[in-house]
Amino acid sequence: MIKLKNILNESIQHELAIELISSLIKDSEWKGKVFAAGGYVRDKMMGIDSKDIDLTIHAPNGGLRFAEWITKKLNIYKKDTNPVMFEKFGTSKFNLRGIKYKGEDLSDVDIECVMSRKEKYTDGSRKPEVDYGTPQQDVERRDLTINSLLKDLTTGEILDLTGKGISDIKNGIIRTPLEPDIIFKEDPLRMLRCVRFTVKYNWKLPFYMIKALKNNAHLLKTISSERIQDELNKILMTDNPDKGVRILQLTGLYKHVIPEIEPLIGLKQNKYHKHDAFKHTMQVLKSTPKNLIVRLSGLMHDIGKAKTKEVINNEITFYGHEKVSADMAREILKRLSYPNDIIDAVAIGIENHMRLKQSGAQGEIITDKAIRRLQNDLGQHLQNVLALINADNISHADKYILPNQVSGIQDRLNKIGDFTKKLNIPIDGDDVLRLTGEKPGKIIGQLLDIIKDKFLENPNITKQEAEDIVKTSYAELNKTA
Repeated sequence: MIKLKNILNESIQHELAIELISSLIKDSEWKGKVFAAGGYVRDKMMGIDSKDIDLTIHAPNGGLRFAEWITKKLNIYKKDTNPVMFEKFGTSKFNLRGIKYKGEDLSDVDIECVMSRKEKYTDGSRKPEVDYGTPQQDVERRDLTINSLLKDLTTGEILDLTGKGISDIKNGIIRTPLEPDIIFKEDPLRMLRCVRFTVKYNWKLPFYMIKALKNNAHLLKTISSERIQDELNKILMTDNPDKGVRILQLTGLYKHVIPEIEPLIGLKQNKYHKHDAFKHTMQVLKSTPKNLIVRLSGLMHDIGKAKTKEVINNEITFYGHEKVSADMAREILKRLSYPNDIIDAVAIGIENHMRLKQSGAQGEIITDKAIRRLQNDLGQHLQNVLALINADNISHADKYILPNQVSGIQDRLNKIGDFTKKLNIPIDGDDVLRLTGEKPGKIIGQLLDIIKDKFLENPNITKQEAEDIVKTSYAELNKTA
């Protein structure tokens, strides 16, 4: 309820910010020169609340000049900080901190400005020559028709200068304002944006667009890993992540994002599966919750199967594929410049996704001790791993699906209590050193492992019982030494 209230407040604040700007420019030098652009207008046409306001200013150096003018007009101008000027790119950003309008505090509203412009790219360069251009030239350089609409803040009129934006929103079509070869060559990242918007809205992608994506896919290799990562994340966090990856595969874009997917296509599996490894992966991905770590894990949970496939007694096996897949995922995510915490979380999920296979249809076979160990081993990653396991469990051949296993395990977890954090074992390493007279070393580590194992079996053991276990185990280790 609180989250919904915040979203509604943000929507109201952004609408009032637009209204305030409109009221200030109507009798000024900026009359008829200030336009809301891109996502804000698209979302309004679709009846969606938008949190981003981008303004296009139809005047030379308008992105800089207008931001300075309006912040001074509102008495919120602060040299170098509000607005922030990016003179090299002709853009600026200002906030409405301290401004109240019609009873609403607009302090959280940030607005970006740029002059309407035309761009000229040279072959092999992603940095265009930028110059002042007409609104028509400005919208034609945008990535998609649905992002090319303008709203005149003086009159409130929506301008569809490509003649395609409004109809494409109504008919659910993703396409470029100009020939896609031109748009994609100017900035190849637009190809991933094209895929993202297709799956975000579940709209149609015309055949000629698919063909252009195929023809220009190789240009993606000129794009930085950080930009590719950002678009991949957005694709995976839509309601149709599997469709997004299928389009990446269909168009060949995946070869410049995660080429390791290719060996999964058509890779025959064993009796536990009804699909090849790629189709199974897509089904798992489709079944994951909207959580980036779980979705990245789902995408790569079987990526090592091609390397581990063997046929033993006429049966296909993939022994150890979870470890190979986890190692491959680490390399892939590192290449795509993911932060270490995400890399670790994804790898842990993948390496543990087979862990409960023998736990029974409802998790009834696994012991309390094993559940405590599961919690303690996985810690903060437990719920993400369980989500991945569940998505995998429900994506097998009908005879082998386990739709109730994870929910059964979850019930057991709720009854057993929380062992995800450090175990409250009644003795520690110092106690073990005192009891044995040993110096820190391998044998102390072995004894600590033994007492941990006993604690997981019975978390109610007393300190005296734990000390007795150490003494007995120490004597046995000495006998076998």
